[in-house]
Amino acid sequence: MPRLWLLIALLFGASACTGAATPTRAPAPTLARAFAPVGRTQGNPEARVTLVVYADFQCPYSRQFARAVLPRLIADYGAPGKISFTYKYFPVLDEGRIGESHWAAYAAECASEQGKFWEYHDTLYAEQLGANVGAFTRVWLKRYAAALQLDATRFAECLDSDRHAKLVLEHLIEALQIKLPGTPTFLLNGRKIETPTLDYAEFWKPLEAELKMR
Repeated sequence: MPRLWLLIALLFGASACTGAATPTRAPAPTLARAFAPVGRTQGNPEARVTLVVYADFQCPYSRQFARAVLPRLIADYGAPGKISFTYKYFPVLDEGRIGESHWAAYAAECASEQGKFWEYHDTLYAEQLGANVGAFTRVWLKRYAAALQLDATRFAECLDSDRHAKLVLEHLIEALQIKLPGTPTFLLNGRKIETPTLDYAEFWKPLEAELKMR
């Protein structure tokens, strides 16, 4: 684990939980890399329109999106099979260390092993109290799993082993390599879209435009 911490510390830049706090007027760049939906995906995995979010379970703006916007997006676009939506981990609030943002991401993957990623995702955002205040310690993460009636022994073994640390690190490196500004950040077919206020219109307008081109 010390080597993992060191690698994160070396890679970490100025990214942060930004959300609506830092609107930008710069045009959204087109990203060269293709982002195929993997894991943690809702909607139609074969859809030609993909929406990917890089988020931190401790970030209040990620919470705002997850609770106020995502259900509408899934109902309007995911459930009808128009798009695929994928969640990726960008644990920025640990600030280059291994802490509650990482542990929450590991726990979400452990829940995913038991087919409960989205239920656990919703629980984490419901229980969010702020950054690094103890809501996402391993003890509490296990309690959330128990409340969802996950296999407690299996979940604890998964979480305590840190076996999903590599995956979370891969997501973090990916986000830093393409210079994502913070959480949440959204890629629509590999193109960053601007969502300064996280208003629903900032999603459905580019989604509708993209769907018309497909």
